[in-house]
Amino acid sequence: MIIEVDGYFNQALLQSEVNYSLEEIEQIYLVLKTKIELIDELPKLLCEHYNMLEIDKNIENKVDIVIDTDTDRIYKPNY
Repeated sequence: MIIEVDGYFNQALLQSEVNYSLEEIEQIYLVLKTKIELIDELPKLLCEHYNMLEIDKNIENKVDIVIDTDTDRIYKPNY
């Protein structure tokens, strides 16, 4: 699955071997958000704690879930 972390200062595409549900990603986000000082650290922690890999943003990928760190909104994009 592909997860997009979208924020004003930081954007990242992460690939996970696990197909997380929207609810699971919301819980992961809430837990990690309490452990970091800067939201820019989120992609790094997702990679370290959940074995995700950061992938090239320039390659066209269909995103499964978006984490908007500016609004704390987590959603599945409509295609």
